[in-house]
Amino acid sequence: MTERKITAMITFLVSMAVVVGFAVLITRGGGHAGSANVIDRDAQRVQSDLSAIIAHSHHH
Repeated sequence: MTERKITAMITFLVSMAVVVGFAVLITRGGGHAGSANVIDRDAQRVQSDLSAIIAHSHHH
């Protein structure tokens, strides 16, 4: 009975280690699907609009 519990615990720990290993590989950049350098156009437009508003307010 204790051998079964030990085997189950070892199996669980090994499977968790595999899952964590894959998660680390994916997070480190190994699993990007072509979307690594996405440009946020909305953020760029808002930033340029704010810069224009600030520049315009400093002229007056």
